[in-house]
Amino acid sequence: MIVKNNASIDGCRSQILVAAITIIEPAFIEFGKPCVITSGTEKYKHSAERSAHYRGDALDFRTRFFATDSEKHLFLDVLVDRLGKDFVVILEKTHLHVHWSPVYEF
Repeated sequence: MIVKNNASIDGCRSQILVAAITIIEPAFIEFGKPCVITSGTEKYKHSAERSAHYRGDALDFRTRFFATDSEKHLFLDVLVDRLGKDFVVILEKTHLHVHWSPVYEF
């Protein structure tokens, strides 16, 4: 796994880091793609005012290594399935956004 220059994983919660190491990176490897974190907790303005990045609950991953949109969508489906209901996975124009958002069932 590579953390892009100017990106930071300092202060990320253990849940998102464990997911990155045990689920997300292995999926990238399975697809034959490098796993590059492009955004974490660094202090710049994110598109959402209450972004999970500010809480240390989110990481963004580079997607430009996927040849087609269908390959990106297949990868997205794999991650959604493997990460489960406590994670949100969003395919953005230039990256894949993953954040931890636990579902509490009563």
